[in-house]
Amino acid sequence: DWPAFLTGRSMIIAGGLNAKAVIYPIAPGSSPASRLTNWAVLVRIGDGSSPPPRREGWSNLGRREEMMPYVASFTIPQVDFTGLINATPEFWEYPCCDRDPLPYWSSGRVTLLGDAAHPMYPVGSNGASQAILDARCLADMLARSEHPRQALAAYERQRLPMTADIVASNRRGGPEGVIDAVEQLAPQGFTDVDTILNYEAREAIVRGYAAKAGFAARVVARQ
Repeated sequence: DWPAFLTGRSMIIAGGLNAKAVIYPIAPGSSPASRLTNWAVLVRIGDGSSPPPRREGWSNLGRREEMMPYVASFTIPQVDFTGLINATPEFWEYPCCDRDPLPYWSSGRVTLLGDAAHPMYPVGSNGASQAILDARCLADMLARSEHPRQALAAYERQRLPMTADIVASNRRGGPEGVIDAVEQLAPQGFTDVDTILNYEAREAIVRGYAAKAGFAARVVARQ
């Protein structure tokens, strides 16, 4: 339960590919001036050449002494980020790992879908979203094809290269790569982002990712 910030419905993504803070409200708080607020700190601690530091899991309690040095690197005027984290009694650690794209998904009458087919970094809301798009494509192919194996082959031809492209894009930051683009151009900061990278250029990065991920309005309309 934390004081509302900005509009009370705003989301903050601060930082870039190597260290990022994400803060957003998820429900009303105990008073009109507060919100139940979720936060995450994502830090790159390896280059993918070595295994995660601890076994991956969904119930590993986070260790405050490990995280706070990263938190100290953020200055977020709209939120007392250190205070927010110190007020959180417990939090969890989720090592984020992806996998290189597979050469194929289907064998006989069996195929893969969702995270089993293309685990990717949690960027751009693509974990569940790509599974839904997989399922829609697979259902369409099954309805149109004379034989299930024919449907699985068509499904794989369409979805495997598309999701492989998203896996690669998420490694570079996905739509949030716009933050890294600005940081590269102005590593010492700025007072007016439009003088560094104008709105049209920033929008092109985000919209380009939306089209790649199948979220663009024209792509959704075709579905």
